[in-house]
Amino acid sequence: MRALRAFTVVVLGLGLIAAACGGGGSSESPAQAKAKITTAWQNFFDPAIPVTQKKNIIENYNALLPILNQQSSNPQAQAIKAKVDDVTLSGDKQATVRYDIVNSKDGTALLPNASGTALKVGDNWVVSQQTFCQLVKLSDQNAKCP
Repeated sequence: MRALRAFTVVVLGLGLIAAACGGGGSSESPAQAKAKITTAWQNFFDPAIPVTQKKNIIENYNALLPILNQQSSNPQAQAIKAKVDDVTLSGDKQATVRYDIVNSKDGTALLPNASGTALKVGDNWVVSQQTFCQLVKLSDQNAKCP
């Protein structure tokens, strides 16, 4: 009986240790998360990257696909990029991104010190739908964005 109790205590203890060490949680460091967010953000706003390659870097890709396709042929959208200035993590599933929208040709800031949200969806950090839609509405107040 004592052996069974001791075995149970050991198994429960190991389970608690595994849970505390992140069993099932994120294993990326804050620096890794910030680097992934920066890359996702810059790739999303890069007009040279096709819309089909942005599936894992924008929240709700399928619902936004018509707008993404429309923006990919918009001359204004083709002329901008994002330059990430800072990423502030809010837990392991959300971050605030401070960035500049810049002219893709000469790097001139067109919308300096903008702020948006990055979300962790599955294993990917993505630009939030809300952030994207806010930018779309800046260029066209009547634009429909889910």
